[in-house]
Amino acid sequence: MNKPLIPPKRAAPGLVGSNGSPAKCSFNFKIPDDPAAIMDMVRPLIVQSGGTVAGEGANVSFSIPTVVGRFDGVCTAVEPTLVNIAVLAKPDVISCKVIRDQLTRQITLAVQMYRDQSRSGIDTPGETSHG
Repeated sequence: MNKPLIPPKRAAPGLVGSNGSPAKCSFNFKIPDDPAAIMDMVRPLIVQSGGTVAGEGANVSFSIPTVVGRFDGVCTAVEPTLVNIAVLAKPDVISCKVIRDQLTRQITLAVQMYRDQSRSGIDTPGETSHG
């Protein structure tokens, strides 16, 4: 599969920020592999870029820096292979498309890392992993 995830087309209804305002942007990402494991691999990518992540698996809150300010949001598992990312706060000068593109890059990289890690754990024909 050449395209590891499908960029979102629809927003999840009803998501609100801590101040009660509706989400600024909302994206659904179809993740072809284990969403919790993929999101765990996104965590260090966010932290390495100066961001923060709180929570476990595919249910986390995050804050990601940009050159014009941070954007904050939540990631929630919606279905077994679908996560919703709602941006609850962002600088006005950053479009939802720019945020979606950045998140898409990070999730795509995590999917590739997950698949590479999974492949390296597969036994070579004729070998076993039993001690």
